[in-house]
Amino acid sequence: MSHRVKQSLVKSRIDFFYYAFRNILLASIPLLIISALTLSFPHSSADNNTSSDSLSISISSACTLSSSIDRAHTVNVNAGTHAVDIGSTRVNAYCNDNNGYSIYAIGNSNNVDGNTDLISSINDNYNIKTGIYDEGSSSSLTPSSWGMKLAPGTGTGLNPETGASIAITPPTIVNNYDNYNVVPNNYTLVASRASGTNMTIDTDITGSYFTTTYDVYASSVQPAGTYNGKVKYLMVHPISDHTTITFEDAFARAGKQPIAISSGTYYKMQDMTSDICSQVAYDTTTELVDIRDNKPYYVTKLKDNHCWMTQNLDFDIDTTKTYTHNDTDLGWDTANFDANATWTPDTTNGKYNLQITGTAVSNWSNQNNYPYSADPGDVYYYTSNSSDNDIKYTSLSDCTLAGHTAGECKHYHAGNYYNWTAAIASNNSSGISADKARADNSICPRGWRLPNTDTVDSNYNEFGRLLYGYNITNNKANGTNSVGFKTGGLNAIRISPLYFTRSGFIDGWQLVIPGSAGYYWSNTINSSTNAYDLGFGSNIYPARSDFRNLGWSIRCLAR
Repeated sequence: MSHRVKQSLVKSRIDFFYYAFRNILLASIPLLIISALTLSFPHSSADNNTSSDSLSISISSACTLSSSIDRAHTVNVNAGTHAVDIGSTRVNAYCNDNNGYSIYAIGNSNNVDGNTDLISSINDNYNIKTGIYDEGSSSSLTPSSWGMKLAPGTGTGLNPETGASIAITPPTIVNNYDNYNVVPNNYTLVASRASGTNMTIDTDITGSYFTTTYDVYASSVQPAGTYNGKVKYLMVHPISDHTTITFEDAFARAGKQPIAISSGTYYKMQDMTSDICSQVAYDTTTELVDIRDNKPYYVTKLKDNHCWMTQNLDFDIDTTKTYTHNDTDLGWDTANFDANATWTPDTTNGKYNLQITGTAVSNWSNQNNYPYSADPGDVYYYTSNSSDNDIKYTSLSDCTLAGHTAGECKHYHAGNYYNWTAAIASNNSSGISADKARADNSICPRGWRLPNTDTVDSNYNEFGRLLYGYNITNNKANGTNSVGFKTGGLNAIRISPLYFTRSGFIDGWQLVIPGSAGYYWSNTINSSTNAYDLGFGSNIYPARSDFRNLGWSIRCLAR
């Protein structure tokens, strides 16, 4: 006798937070200013024979998100069967402007954001996980699963001025939620209404809306019982206003999924795009993970309109691996992006990923013919907020015990030191020799690159523009000369939000002047033996020229 499984999917919960309570939402308050009302009086012989009175009101933009159940999300499911079209909820959206909006969804079972289970009334061991039912591979032992589906509203609304019927303008369903898809475990864009869409008809309750429904597959071994789940929806408005968008919101809007590693859950460096960066608010920070070695890095949207790593690259070259465009910044040295570009580090020369011993390596001076990366170990150079040497800590715990937050300490991690050949993901950089030419590829993660540097044209000196924009330097570019710190500039370059560290450099495999100077490679060539970089200590050089064999730090910025 077959079991019957009662599946009860409760009504979707609709959450809308105003800007004052959630800074990812309403960023600006569009105002409607009513023209002044002037009152005039009859002429008299008095010197002051006129008077006026003005009226000015403002109407704040407002949005609402509400729901109504057309069919309850409750069904009895026979074990071993797949049930679809379980219930229907209409989710109505209204804004009193035409700036568009986005709708995000997240599993919220047991009122816990990110919980995507159908919670079993027996115990959690029998919860039904979200998934996509594959009819072609179904069997009695296929795990139970559930999913969600959205559909744009249809029909007409009423023009509030004329009373005439008018076709509604529903949001567009995105990220494959027009078919049954998994319940998202992070805020994920599921519907979007374009900016400029006529919102007049949305004063009618049948205005802009979409409907939700669910499917469930109950395997033959799923215990009988009651299973409850919940999905929460979040409106972001206006769609075109990016002044309060976080990295997490932007990644979710793009349909990206985070990954879990031992230290937490992060979005991927390799999923960064220019569109994601463009949406993020200035001076907004998050941690992203490099999938090549699962190391997380702080990144920040800075005032130069670029997203930068605000932590030194700590990537170890793996000479047993071939890197591809899927994980590394490769394929940009052709007229069109080469999706088949690869880099296999040359193991016939050089030393790779060695701990710094203080002993010179005999073949370090061949700057063009092999890549190397020097690893100083777990070292943090915490700024001393003065011209003195920065304080060195040899472990994160030492740094935090000294009274600093873990986030501050991680920003000051020394990272690895790379010769320029490694920095551009090459085995021989001697063919790149023209002054002001740029190497297109880099050792940065996919979606990221080395900064441009120019000694003359400040438009192409990304180090110079960044530091000048933060009031750190007196000029954007001044040849290879020092441009001079503004008052407090030496401190400002080393604290939030930039966090450039004075981690020294490698010369002959020996660490030189750590804590008192910092050097960062650009992608720009000076000559067949030299490349440009940012250097600073007591002076600052946005476009130094140095030998390619030297071991410099790397900060990547998003393409």
